[in-house]
Amino acid sequence: MINTRATLALFLLLIGAVTMNASAHGVWAEVKDLVEVGESQDAYVFYGHANDPAGFALPAMESSYLMTPDGQKITLNTNKVEGEWVPGYGWTGDFGVSPVVAYWPGNYVYVAPRAPSYSNKTLRLTYSAAEAVINAGNDSSASFKSGLPMEISSQKPLYQIKNKENVTFTVKYLDQQVNATYSAYPQMTATKVQKGFTNDKDSFVINFNQTGMWVVNCYYDVIGDGEWTATYDSSSNMFKTGDAVPFNTTRYSTILSVWVRK
Repeated sequence: MINTRATLALFLLLIGAVTMNASAHGVWAEVKDLVEVGESQDAYVFYGHANDPAGFALPAMESSYLMTPDGQKITLNTNKVEGEWVPGYGWTGDFGVSPVVAYWPGNYVYVAPRAPSYSNKTLRLTYSAAEAVINAGNDSSASFKSGLPMEISSQKPLYQIKNKENVTFTVKYLDQQVNATYSAYPQMTATKVQKGFTNDKDSFVINFNQTGMWVVNCYYDVIGDGEWTATYDSSSNMFKTGDAVPFNTTRYSTILSVWVRK
């Protein structure tokens, strides 16, 4: 297990657990999770509150990409769309759209990483990314890899998860067991939050107790001083591109979207 000044790390994790709120702003991805081989679709990335579509506002983002079943990383073009009608949401703020194609059977992972975000109150630098899995050809494989520092995996194919099922997920940081923080909840209602710590395990169980899209979020804090060179201008004028920004904690967060069937 990775040693990261256990006492301070645990304290920060406990603070995170107390303040964790499903209704907080967040990034998430949406795709059609089961397709035919060769089928194309648009993959979506949103940021904001699911119950406030008009307030969607895409933050600074890194390049989205698609991980193929054989481990290839394909960089995607992402178009920023503003003020359009989206089924299920109505009139929205802005969001991102990337065309993707599943050329071979297996699991693809659409990944939409945010540019690093920074808190001057906690001196924390956060790397977060939304991901969603596309299964092509109904091959019944549960295995998928995102290429992110925080890897989430499931004991069963995501597209086979049904209402009232308990599903075990595994999470690792750089392929190692850590005391990660997790949460899961139905995205549209942002209630019934299930959350906790993995402690001395690398897995946790979620009870999917209603249909629709769920968000499963896992993060891990690494304690250590450093400086980040800003890659964009802060909307709050906290920093500008090129500024050296000090931090003492780095958070790695992965947000997985799961469609739960009846």
